[in-house]
Amino acid sequence: MKKSRLSSVLLLAASTLLVRAQDPNFHIYLCFGQSNMEGNARIEQIDVEGISDRYLTMAAVDYKGNFAPNGIPEAVEPRQMGHWYKAVPPLCRENNGLTPVDWFGRTMVENTPDNIRIGVVNVAIGGCSINAFLEDSIESYIPVSPFWMKGMLAAYDNNPYKRLVDMARLAQKDGVIKGILFLQGETNTGDPKWPGHVKTVYYALLRDLGLTGTVIPFLAGEVVNNDQGGVCAAHNDVIARLPEVIGAAKVISSSGCPAGPDCLHFTAEGYRQMGKRFAYEMLALEGYPVPAGPRFWQTDFASHIVHPFGQVTFNYNAPKASKVELSCQMFPGTKEMTRNSKGIWSVTVKPEKADIYPYNFIVDGIQVQAQNNMQIFPNENFKASLVEMPSKDALYTVNDVPHGRVSYVTYKSSVLGENRPLVVYTPAGYEKGGKYPVFYLVSGTTDTEETWFKVGKVNVILDNLIAQKKAVPMIVVMPYGYMNNGTPSPTTMAATEMYKTFSQEMTECIIPYVEANFNVKKGRDNRAIAGFSRGGGQSIFTAYSNLDKFAWLASYSAYLTPEMMDVCFPNLTTDIKQLKLMWFGVGTSDFLYQNVLDHQAYFDNKGISYEKTFTEGGHTWMNARTYLSETLQRFFK
Repeated sequence: MKKSRLSSVLLLAASTLLVRAQDPNFHIYLCFGQSNMEGNARIEQIDVEGISDRYLTMAAVDYKGNFAPNGIPEAVEPRQMGHWYKAVPPLCRENNGLTPVDWFGRTMVENTPDNIRIGVVNVAIGGCSINAFLEDSIESYIPVSPFWMKGMLAAYDNNPYKRLVDMARLAQKDGVIKGILFLQGETNTGDPKWPGHVKTVYYALLRDLGLTGTVIPFLAGEVVNNDQGGVCAAHNDVIARLPEVIGAAKVISSSGCPAGPDCLHFTAEGYRQMGKRFAYEMLALEGYPVPAGPRFWQTDFASHIVHPFGQVTFNYNAPKASKVELSCQMFPGTKEMTRNSKGIWSVTVKPEKADIYPYNFIVDGIQVQAQNNMQIFPNENFKASLVEMPSKDALYTVNDVPHGRVSYVTYKSSVLGENRPLVVYTPAGYEKGGKYPVFYLVSGTTDTEETWFKVGKVNVILDNLIAQKKAVPMIVVMPYGYMNNGTPSPTTMAATEMYKTFSQEMTECIIPYVEANFNVKKGRDNRAIAGFSRGGGQSIFTAYSNLDKFAWLASYSAYLTPEMMDVCFPNLTTDIKQLKLMWFGVGTSDFLYQNVLDHQAYFDNKGISYEKTFTEGGHTWMNARTYLSETLQRFFK
């Protein structure tokens, strides 16, 4: 490219950028070096997926575009030097590979607020000496450079330092330079003068960009480490001296980052790890919270790491697996995971909203739990793991309020002829005396008596609501809903016998035990019943069958068929008016949605009033918690 061409590009870009004010929330990072900064590894599908619109790259050369890197379907569009684009790799030049810069920016976006944008400028030349970035040496370096390097140097008008400065000046019109990333040294292995040369480049950048007197972090990555057989690993001892000559310098370790067959360049996974390490250091320097838990380069690992701004990274240790996927209710389908050098598979996702989500892994086609997670979804069958996405406003968040107590008790069932479990919540202050109304809360098919406690978080939700004076202090009794006679489809009359057994169990065994062992207010006005899925059907049937014993009813994603209503409750039109609350909630994507509507239509046709709530989403415990939170505020008022 001729100088006149570069001048016209800079003038055009400058005139475009001048119409926009500099954005202090647009953080710019300059990146330079040789082949490991340029990008040597094959770009893989994971590297082009899920890139945020907040992550941008300024093209330092023109891209012809309309090509797909390494056969990946997502083609890179044409790019014009001096303009910003979404940071789809390759980021250095059109025919380069993956670079640490790719995952540096992605990790920065994951761990900074949504109003922060990340921009990178990458100027790098494979195989180049540090002389390629020294103003006093570049003219003498060009003639002696290898023949295969001359085209790369020419792409930068034979002055890569000047190109970096020119692009950085354009970038400064849009945002603020926050740091410099550097990865070079293989060509200068063992040169004791190298740290001084790097110092010269650093301070020249500060001078030419008007940053003199400003502390701009300078992060220097190690070359391939000796634990990976790095052929230039001896230079890492020289790199370690940089903080001695540059006060703002930090060295980024390459230990454990896998190398390619030449032991000179990193693999794609190695670049990902190096990029993340650059980002974690920069986040710490800028004062952002760095995710807690083991780092990806350590032997130990966490099953999931929740990041500060809504993302979560899931991990699974399976060194011999050929494929690992994440299944989680925060998104449809599954997400493929990526394996690191230690055999830990990872993927980072961001849910649309904070909640408590069940998840599991699929390892070579087999469903498995998380390995290092104590939070388990109680179930008769497969037990998923749980991840809580924190939200200070969520009712499931444990706050500094008085807390109730959860007890595990056993009662004798004369109906089923066995001892049965109950989980019982008593509110804060219960031990001081007084009597409380009772809410009987029933879980769904295959759930256990623990599910409303460990997944539904009823104790935490009620603690918060009582503290906010939005709910009446109450006792919550959680029975095991399976009645030892199967779970027939609720669409059939066969379900009637199961519902009748539960109703009998509730009225003849559970209520008498609770009233004999806890400080409760007796009478129908002081009893509520609700449940999710099968537990909702059991609650509806029990309430309709015992209107003399219950005054408050809620159903979460459940129903009875019109046929069952006609056969079992022929006089319900008159009797049901005794209920103080009849409430139905269901998600519009729930597979029972239409059945719940049919149940409501039964009352519509008879002119019987009720209350209802429709939410987005399906047959999930995320919705069940929503319905629970709403009805707890209605009972006993």
